[in-house]
Amino acid sequence: MVTAQPAHEYDPDDPVEILRVLPGQYHEQFLAEYDAVVTAARRPERYHELHHLLRLWRLRAVMYSDPGYEASLRAMEDAMRTGRRGTPIEEIVPDWHERVEAARRRSGE
Repeated sequence: MVTAQPAHEYDPDDPVEILRVLPGQYHEQFLAEYDAVVTAARRPERYHELHHLLRLWRLRAVMYSDPGYEASLRAMEDAMRTGRRGTPIEEIVPDWHERVEAARRRSGE
């Protein structure tokens, strides 16, 4: 019995797949870097650079295409500009102030 096999097996590091996921505004940058690495990869000792670039851009494509990416990027840029580092504990632990007050009462402060 012969079973049908897909003509093209899915590969997330395939440049066509990367371009499919990657928002259009990044296509030119990806293609320029890809072209440069493909040229360099003709040398056997530099072939690994092609795999590295494709993996990096696959991850970038996923990140850049995330609907919350732009907002997260702006928040990070704001934090860097204002000197605010990390996420305030109050955002991670909603009842933080109550816990602090309870600990103070227990310790007699």
